[in-house]
Amino acid sequence: MDYYSTLGINRNASQEEIKKAYKKQSMAHHPDRTGGDDSKFKEINEAYQNLSDPQKKQMYDQFGTADPRQHQYRSGDFEFNFNGNQFGGFEDIFAEMFGGRGPFGQRVQRNRPMNIAVDVSLEDIKFGKTIGIEIRQQDGSTKVVTVDVPQGIEHGQQIRYANMGDQSIRQAPAGDLIVTIRVRKHPTYERFGDNIVCEKQINVLELMIGTKTNIKTLDGKNLDINIPAGTQIGTMLSCKGEGLPNINTKKHGNLLVRILGIIPKNLSQDQLNKIKDINNGL
Repeated sequence: MDYYSTLGINRNASQEEIKKAYKKQSMAHHPDRTGGDDSKFKEINEAYQNLSDPQKKQMYDQFGTADPRQHQYRSGDFEFNFNGNQFGGFEDIFAEMFGGRGPFGQRVQRNRPMNIAVDVSLEDIKFGKTIGIEIRQQDGSTKVVTVDVPQGIEHGQQIRYANMGDQSIRQAPAGDLIVTIRVRKHPTYERFGDNIVCEKQINVLELMIGTKTNIKTLDGKNLDINIPAGTQIGTMLSCKGEGLPNINTKKHGNLLVRILGIIPKNLSQDQLNKIKDINNGL
């Protein structure tokens, strides 16, 4: 996957341009939106996670991968892939060269990596969470592992835990555990990057004259918000710093409040006549 093509930018793009492209693409392909694409959304997150980190970006630009374990050294007719420790070890090298056999022909036994998915809430993403999970191994046995959900992690992002996966072959090192994070749809808030959006219904007459309203944040705080006179339906009001933490910088995004209008019902004829008089005078 070409990270630059995925975000629709060129290789000379600045960090600000990378961030803007990520927001645009993630909003367009978010799985909670109509026409969203979960697999495309995962690719966008992977591209941003690597290009937004200067060290990973430099590594990707130089080697074509941001994973140091995938750097390869080619010698003659063999290609050595140094996964794991600094130089891998003879077992790893010979396993690749001779189809899983060691330097004297013996078969190298390995535990396979395991892939699991963990469902979390937006609250978990904001504060971080440690989760104990029971996983079933290749031999049918089970074990409990502890997974740390980082603050600000995106839907679809993966966390790799070395030597925490399958351990069916007891004499071999445990395989890696690869955890895919799935963020559950929230009944009140929708995520856009580090920002979260909620909706607030306001009487249209109050929108005309101005009012105050109360908003509950993701962490349960109550905020008083001023609605200026003449606020239009669809206006977004921002509560700074009440969004989600960025997984890299830990800086919080904003809580955005989308204003919706409510038309009053059961108005008396006298009230309707007054509104008509006002409208005629505009």
